[in-house]
Amino acid sequence: MYVVGRVGGSVSVHREAARRMGADKANGVVNYCRRPPQRPLLQKIRYAIWNPEERTFLGRTAHRWGVIGLIYLVMYICIIIFFSICMCGLLATMDDKIPYFTLADSIIGDNPGMGHRPLVFEEGALIWYDADNASQYDKYVRNIDQFLAPYENKSLLVTRGENQRECGEVKPPRAEVCAFNTSLLGPCAHKHAYGYPTRTPCIIIKLNKLYDWNPIFYDDPATLPPGMPPDIKEYINKTTTPQERRKVWVSCAGERPADVEALGPLRYWPYPGLPETYFPYDNTPGYLSPLVAVQLLNPTLHQIINIRCRAWARNIRYTESLKERLGSTHLEIMID
Repeated sequence: MYVVGRVGGSVSVHREAARRMGADKANGVVNYCRRPPQRPLLQKIRYAIWNPEERTFLGRTAHRWGVIGLIYLVMYICIIIFFSICMCGLLATMDDKIPYFTLADSIIGDNPGMGHRPLVFEEGALIWYDADNASQYDKYVRNIDQFLAPYENKSLLVTRGENQRECGEVKPPRAEVCAFNTSLLGPCAHKHAYGYPTRTPCIIIKLNKLYDWNPIFYDDPATLPPGMPPDIKEYINKTTTPQERRKVWVSCAGERPADVEALGPLRYWPYPGLPETYFPYDNTPGYLSPLVAVQLLNPTLHQIINIRCRAWARNIRYTESLKERLGSTHLEIMID
């Protein structure tokens, strides 16, 4: 009797537990696979959000929500701490002015590229206009104006031009940079619309900035490369001081024989070179790249002229390939 009582008591305990769990007891048999009560749609939605019978919100009780929230809180705190440690370690190895990798160790490499203006994004390297139609060449004039704006309006610079100085032939001290006077560009100026209305357009050429790159100049007239254009060699031979020859020389020419003939004579403003005083670029605020304006004096009209402008220095690699364009920039021009 004692054993039966214990067994009977155990069964009734299980049944009471099943009753409290809401199990159906059809025919006296406990069924744990009960079907959920049938409710209208809106009530189902309301019960899915808040069930007053089981006191659950979105299917979980307050205790379970608290446990889950605590787990995620601890996890995100650990992630933030780990990320902060990584960022502090990374920033400790970086400098605001000096790149971690420079020249040949960097992705950019140690061979500076070249750029030119005007360069209208929608048209790529092609410059095509009718000199009698101001609306056609005005976009090129505006493009050059926008590029030269920091040169002519010092307030657009970070330093507002306060650390710029006229260098002449002497490099500036640390934390100062050389100013570039756009009045030296002669007729390649805004008041002349850069020569576009008179069919003598100007192309502004620059050397891309490359941190800590120092050019090795062609400054000896006796060792000039054989491929250098005769007009550049003539200019170098006319210089009177060694400092005048310490420049990265710039030249432009037609890419093919037909382009050479159609291009005609050129003139470089203020001279066909970029002075030594602007090198190396060291990320000093207020720095502006030196420029060369190339003016086409008598180009053939109604014909596309392919032009390649290149830089001359002993440590500037140049390729004829139009795909790589090392040490050069390509443009096309047609004037109607």
